[in-house]
Amino acid sequence: MKKKAIIIGLSLSLCLFAFLIRDWFLSFFIAEITAENILFSDSSNVTHQIFPMLIFIFSFGIIPFLHLIVRNYCKIYSGKQQLLSLLTIIISGFLFLGLRVIYLKFKVAQINDILRRAEFTSEADIPRINFQDMYLEYYLLAGLVVGTILCMIIFKKSSNSGIKN
Repeated sequence: MKKKAIIIGLSLSLCLFAFLIRDWFLSFFIAEITAENILFSDSSNVTHQIFPMLIFIFSFGIIPFLHLIVRNYCKIYSGKQQLLSLLTIIISGFLFLGLRVIYLKFKVAQINDILRRAEFTSEADIPRINFQDMYLEYYLLAGLVVGTILCMIIFKKSSNSGIKN
């Protein structure tokens, strides 16, 4: 019961942390993608950003529960393996996020190339990346889930091979 309370408390504190860093998160990654500094003062007031904000907060809050799922499913008891599984989940989430940022930077570079040659194209032929279409939060959440599944596969195989020996 005490462990569940600790996990719930940690999850709620991570949700609060995610809520507080949401504007910095958006400003940082949009500046990284577009090479323009856009400052968000209160992204929760933007109506089309309510659901992505909830996904972002949920992504941080679910990390302790994902780790608990891996720990219980694979019966991980050593501190080293627990730390390794937690790091795998978090790194996988940020790896998916990083890959999305790299892809969007590539698309922005293509758009800038088209704009340089804009004298040969019409306005309708120039693609755009809208702020709403970046989906950074979704890729973070997907990466966390994939990291959990990866941990379950790795640690279940290692625990099964340890039993056979």
